[in-house]
Order: sequence, then C-alpha cells, then structure tokens
Amino acid sequence: MVLRELEVKKADGVSSADAQTIVHRAMRYDSEIFFEWRGRKVNAKSLMGVVSMALKCGDKVMAIIKGEDQDEAVEDMDGLFARGFKN
Repeated sequence: MVLRELEVKKADGVSSADAQTIVHRAMRYDSEIFFEWRGRKVNAKSLMGVVSMALKCGDKVMAIIKGEDQDEAVEDMDGLFARGFKN
C-alpha cells in the first residue's frame, strides 16, 4: 500500500471535467485507488465520488493506493494533481 498527499493546485479547484480526467486516469490501473479527505474516503474510479468531494484550490487529499501497479499509479496521480489535471 502506498500513501501520498496530493494538493489541488488549480486555481478554480476540481471541475467536473477534471473529475472525469482523474477517474479516467485511475481506471488505467488494476490497483485500488482511494482519496481520503475530511474523514471521507471515496473511490478514485467513481465519478460521483470524486465530484462529491468538491475540492478547491489548496485542499489536500490523501491518496491510498494498493495493488500490483501501485507505484506507477501514485506517481501518475501525483503528476496529474501537480499539472492542474492536464494530460
């Protein structure tokens, strides 16, 4: 299992299009990928879950990733958040 704190750096936060990008990227991996924020834990492969967090700029979420490709997945998620959800 890998844990990594991810920060939303995009000025206007996570839009629904950004959430779609996150889910699409998460679906590439066999690993389980969850985000934990303010006591809530959501599946990163669930569009409704990611959208429901309503993340804003500066919010920090904990990525919890477990599986055979967890190292690759955590680096991808980290990069995606760092680039403001641009591919």
